[in-house]
Amino acid sequence: MDADQFPEWLFWLAPVWIAFWVLLSVVVRRGRDKPIIPRVPQNALYSERSASGGMASNCLIVAVTPDALVVTPRFPFNLMFLPEIYGMEHNVSRSAITQVSASRSWGSNVTISRRDGRDLKLKVRDPARFVAALKEAGAA
Repeated sequence: MDADQFPEWLFWLAPVWIAFWVLLSVVVRRGRDKPIIPRVPQNALYSERSASGGMASNCLIVAVTPDALVVTPRFPFNLMFLPEIYGMEHNVSRSAITQVSASRSWGSNVTISRRDGRDLKLKVRDPARFVAALKEAGAA
């Protein structure tokens, strides 16, 4: 096929499609009071900006506060509904955590068990400090 046979607007279809999904995800995040550029909470007992878990590799912000465990992807990995599709965003209150343990499973080194029966597996740089911070915060 000759390039002259394609309409010029076809070239712009992909960038416009991507921009549409990025803008829609920004609007939805704002509507749900979620940040576009996530930051570590100021009262964090432990924090890391390059943790891994599930489908996310070195792009998660993990923070332990006195009240909760917060896991969210860094910008731009929090756009285009990636956290919703892959389950990368968690805000778990410390009362919902039943057990915290260092694990030896492939791809993760800590396991957080929750009251709802779902486990959260993360790979953090300092598992001992992470577990200690969760225990200090009053989680299992």
